[in-house]
Amino acid sequence: MASWMRSSAICRVPAVVDDPQPMTSRNLDPVLVRQLKRLALPPEIQGSVEWERFLDSVNEHYVHMSEDRALLSRSIELSTQEMEGMRRRLEARRDNLLSLIAGIGDSLGRFAGTLAEHTGASATSRAELASAAKVELARRFQAMVDGATMSEERGAEITGIRDNLMKLADQLISLLARAGDRVSVRKELEVARAVQQLLIPPHAIIDVPPLRFAGHFQPAEECGGDWWTVAELSGGRSLVVVGDVIGHGVSSAIITGAAKAACELALHVTRGDLMPNVLLELMNATLYRMAPRQIMMTSVAAVFDPMTRTLTVANAGHPFPLLVRNHITHPILAEGPQLGDTPTARYDDSQVELHAGDVMVAFTDGVTECENAKGERFTERRLRTVIQRVAETGAKGTRDALVEEIGVFCGNHPLVDDFTLVVAAVASVE
Repeated sequence: MASWMRSSAICRVPAVVDDPQPMTSRNLDPVLVRQLKRLALPPEIQGSVEWERFLDSVNEHYVHMSEDRALLSRSIELSTQEMEGMRRRLEARRDNLLSLIAGIGDSLGRFAGTLAEHTGASATSRAELASAAKVELARRFQAMVDGATMSEERGAEITGIRDNLMKLADQLISLLARAGDRVSVRKELEVARAVQQLLIPPHAIIDVPPLRFAGHFQPAEECGGDWWTVAELSGGRSLVVVGDVIGHGVSSAIITGAAKAACELALHVTRGDLMPNVLLELMNATLYRMAPRQIMMTSVAAVFDPMTRTLTVANAGHPFPLLVRNHITHPILAEGPQLGDTPTARYDDSQVELHAGDVMVAFTDGVTECENAKGERFTERRLRTVIQRVAETGAKGTRDALVEEIGVFCGNHPLVDDFTLVVAAVASVE
């Protein structure tokens, strides 16, 4: 545009003629006229042809400068007006957007709060509540959009925001539903843990002279399927039982409760006058009646008779207990089918004589099968090595050493199964 105006200005400059006009009568730029007056040039210079040509050239330059200044001033004025208009529009959009975002945040907060208040409700109630809350969220959003000042070209963007908001609502519903499920599971775990506490003695150290028992139970999850108990039988005898339901978790803990109840019932009915093989037969019949071949458990039961200085052991598919005497480890061999496998299972027992200082260790397979970060198992060989080294420390010392050794071996690697240890040490035999 400036080039065009310069061309126009050139066209308007008067042509040079042989009869020059006086300086004051020519169409000169006002700035140039003022400068010429300051110079007070003599008349003979003003009238020459060369002077007029020079004056026309200078005047042309002044005209171009004036026109450029006018064009620049107009451009700046127009730009300023346009920028001011853009600023007002952006501020209006910003205010609308901030209002919309604040409204969305408030609506989502109300939506999530409404659902969170009922996470403990039933699944059906939560679903109905979530549906109603989502409808209310959509209504509130539409009301905000209707109240906002927005141009038509923003319609597609608003629709996209609404769709994304509804997707977010669906995700919140899903998350809160899972949270509600976790609340239900947590309540179930609390019940299972309460049951679990009934499956093991309240004290880990139990003295039934001349024996001292030290037990340890560690579940792989919140609760497990291992259990152990110690009881006094008729004739001054002592009973120790260790059991392991196939599997772990809440269901195993509940099944284990049934097996423990069967054991307690057998002790009550017989008034403590029973042998370990009979006890396993009664427990087997109970589990089989509950769910034939669906509930499987291994167990070992041992009875110590101080009169005969003997330990009688019966086994239902469980790892053999280990007897340590004079730093030598011997497995107490006794075999039989798992509990709950057949309705008429029979269990033979094995009897060994105990001496003062003897130590017996009964354990579940979670001990020998626990793994470290490299996938290596603890193994029965390691178990025997540790027992032989620490047996002289008695029941508690042996148990503590085993638990520490297993902890060091596994490190931070999670347990793959529950593990239980029961150590029995003979203080003296009269």
